[in-house]
Amino acid sequence: MTIALRRVTADDWATWRPVRLAALTDAPEAFGSRLADWQDAPEDRWRGRLSLPGAVDLLAIEHGRSPEQAPRRAPDSDPAPGRPVGMAAGVPSADDPAVAELISMWVAPEVRGRGVARRLIDAVARAMAEHGAARLELSVLPDNHRARRTYERAGFTLTDTPGDELPDGRHELVMVRGLAAERTLLAYERGADRYAERTDDHRAGLVDDLLALVPAGSHVLELGSGPGRDADALEAAGLRVDRTDGAAAFVDRLRAAGHDARLLDVRDDDGPRDAGGCPTPWGGPYDAVFANAVLLHVDRDDTGPVLDRARRAVRPGGVLAATVKRGDGDGWSDRKLDDPRWFTYWTEDALAAVVTAAGWRGVTVRETTRPGADERWLTVTAHRPEED
Repeated sequence: MTIALRRVTADDWATWRPVRLAALTDAPEAFGSRLADWQDAPEDRWRGRLSLPGAVDLLAIEHGRSPEQAPRRAPDSDPAPGRPVGMAAGVPSADDPAVAELISMWVAPEVRGRGVARRLIDAVARAMAEHGAARLELSVLPDNHRARRTYERAGFTLTDTPGDELPDGRHELVMVRGLAAERTLLAYERGADRYAERTDDHRAGLVDDLLALVPAGSHVLELGSGPGRDADALEAAGLRVDRTDGAAAFVDRLRAAGHDARLLDVRDDDGPRDAGGCPTPWGGPYDAVFANAVLLHVDRDDTGPVLDRARRAVRPGGVLAATVKRGDGDGWSDRKLDDPRWFTYWTEDALAAVVTAAGWRGVTVRETTRPGADERWLTVTAHRPEED
């Protein structure tokens, strides 16, 4: 069975209605609306709800149900269109264009734990970033611990701002997720061709670093392949490279050039699991993970988990080779793309500490700034312990 997301509009009100009613029936305390308020609502009210300015309303559709689950259909009828099993919506704030709210979030009990909520949340986050929002907020009941854990895994953190007051005098909890990563990916989506034109043909020095650490024939996962320059150099040196990128525009370019490439968001922790029950969303095991100028777009608090996923993607003894920008703090820059991208800067000690804490060993961090460059760079190499 597969799950697909579908954006709905006012014309889809009859499809959206039963999902909304199922949510209000299953978790009446989790929503501001009540089942009684909507059960007999006329069509124009449903259409109005799906016509909020700037909003995005999504349904999660399950396809490929087993014969026992699928409803009986006439032999000459059209294939089953799929069954809605979840929903979510994003609504821009009327008071602050930098803020959007995640509302109407619900996943059917029978498909919980399969990553449906995360896919819905991430899709809303991307849509709200495209709308111009810088952060996504939500409200959750204080004793809804399962929902809080889901939101925390999806990048939300608890704020000190009290939410709406509840009948018992308590307040809803307000959580927030920054959209810097989504806005950065959006910049790459819009500027993929410009980025390729402004990227020189000289392979990165990180290519030579990796070639010194692995033998010919090694299988490498490249994060952030972009135009594909470094992957070409690695393959020319006798390595096998799996090209990935978080921007669909780069993946499309790579495929058009005849390469196998797949979309991979380094923050993604949903996917198959290994024998120990740990998620392995990146596939593998690989001999190395190669990340040239990729981790610098990851929020500081997310860098440790990303490095942990990289470690799980390589075999014991496998290698990490990555570069980041040297400096303090973080911030936006419109260099090269003329479109703001978010950067996290690292010092040698801080970078070594976060890589080591993620379980890597033999960590080496050194400055690799080219002479005359106006930006400073760090290169880190490490290996997964043989006994890991």
